[in-house]
Amino acid sequence: MRLQRRDRRAAAQPSSTLDALSTDQLAAQAAKEGSVTWYTTFSDDDVQPMVAAFNKVYPNVKVNALRLSADQIPARIITEQRGHQYSADVVSGDSPQIAQLLQAGVLQPYTPKDLPPLPSGLSMPKGYEGIVYLVTTVIAYNPTVVKQKNLPVPTSWEDLTKPAWKGQFSIDPGAVNWYDSLIKGMGHDQALALLKSLGDNKPVFVSSHTQAITDVEAGEPAAAATAYGYKSAKEIKKNPTNLAFFNSNPLPASLTLIDVVKNSPHAAAARLFDDWMVSQNGQQAVSDVTNHTSTRTDVKNDASVWDETKWPAAWGDPNLPSAQYNQELAEMKSALQAP
Repeated sequence: MRLQRRDRRAAAQPSSTLDALSTDQLAAQAAKEGSVTWYTTFSDDDVQPMVAAFNKVYPNVKVNALRLSADQIPARIITEQRGHQYSADVVSGDSPQIAQLLQAGVLQPYTPKDLPPLPSGLSMPKGYEGIVYLVTTVIAYNPTVVKQKNLPVPTSWEDLTKPAWKGQFSIDPGAVNWYDSLIKGMGHDQALALLKSLGDNKPVFVSSHTQAITDVEAGEPAAAATAYGYKSAKEIKKNPTNLAFFNSNPLPASLTLIDVVKNSPHAAAARLFDDWMVSQNGQQAVSDVTNHTSTRTDVKNDASVWDETKWPAAWGDPNLPSAQYNQELAEMKSALQAP
């Protein structure tokens, strides 16, 4: 998709003026701007349905969406900002990558109008607290293939370290959100020892959570150690004989965040989109369209994915410092013997 680039000298209302506008006033200003550019990690098949849900409420704001992988987002926005080429208005992505953008100083503080409380035990900087959804990391497996190969049904990551599972499961060596959650749940040394044991059992390396589940459904390999719960549950509805998943206790969980980008060319539309995404209406659309899990208590989520009374969360750090992120990524790759 070709995105319009604007120099930082383009006229815009001061942030403080925009932040004080009511929703109706913000919507009127956004309609004058005409569009908003959204960089996102939503999966390809979810982006346009989410755009349609927004446009059902705000039809006069065209959404130009650019889907990027989580690791592409920091470099893309930081490079654009340093070159004084401002394309993105609003960005949503995994918390470790959004934290990198915050630490690089390329985000604009903004508090959405209908901001729900943060999950218990978490803290985030004021003005950077917008949550799009949470993700849980689960073990997905193909029950048909598991039975055919006489493999034990995996009910923990430790199960995948056993000889029977050697070479029979995949893992994403870049899933820092999962590793950071494990560290919070069981301590650094035990989490690192687990990864080393998994690495010794010859996992298949993957770089996409979606592809990992697709491969499991096809039967090769028989399981995925770093599948996302929402995607597994969504696929099971279409293919129940070839996919199942297991929620651990505690359950590794991390946040996907949304923020306004500094020097956004459509500043009012950016705030309107941010407001809508975290609102009850926007969050119910997120749940209904994508099966992602909202942190809001007034949104109905998939109970097979998220129920803290059954699976208490082990939260990854939503403000993970860049140095710590790089350290954990290096530890993961080394422990798993990934290239």
